[in-house]
Parts: sequence; C-alpha cells; structure tokens
Amino acid sequence: MLDVVFIMLIFFIVTSSFVKEPGVEIFKPQATTTEACERGTIIFAVDDRGDIYYNKNKVPLDRALRLAEAAKKDAPQANVVVQVDRETPAFAVEELIDAVRPILSAPPCISTDDEV
Repeated sequence: MLDVVFIMLIFFIVTSSFVKEPGVEIFKPQATTTEACERGTIIFAVDDRGDIYYNKNKVPLDRALRLAEAAKKDAPQANVVVQVDRETPAFAVEELIDAVRPILSAPPCISTDDEV
C-alpha cells in the first residue's frame, strides 16, 4: 500500500506544472465583468512606475520576448497574463503586449480583482 502512495506522489510531482510569480506587490484594479483566462501561466507584472517583472525579477522590455519564448517552450499551451497595478500607465502595458505578440496563441489576459 505504501508503494502505491509513493508511486502516485511521484506521478503528481512529475506531471504538475508550477506557476512562476512575478514577485512584485501590486494593487489590481477591480473589474465589473470578468472572464476566466484559459491556460494563462506566463505571468508578467507591471507596477505603477511602468517597470516589468517576471519570476521575481525586474526585466527590461527588450528581454520580455525571450523570457516568454523560453516559458512557452516549457508549456506550449500557456498564455500570457499581465498583472497591472491600479496606477500602471497604459502605454507600459501596451508596449509589453506588443513585445510578446509573436508568441501569443490567444489574446493576453489582464489580471484584475473581482468586483466588491
């Protein structure tokens, strides 16, 4: 019985996918309507100064595509999710989405809080 439990544990560890957190504290805007993001596991965050974060590190805009391509190789079905702060400048989000556009297989998702 113990052998079966260990085999199942190994199976779940090997087949699981891990989500990389962007590593910056942001206050997400609230949304009145929301849709679930399908397979969104490539997570970027843009703070209120327009700085981009990926995997707990601040990254320049020109490096975002290379990071997204590497993540896409690990999880080919993954989609891009952008977490934004309430005060994030719109141009910063637009520049990030334009930078990663070559690897997008679906529209990118913008992460928000639910309506209170």
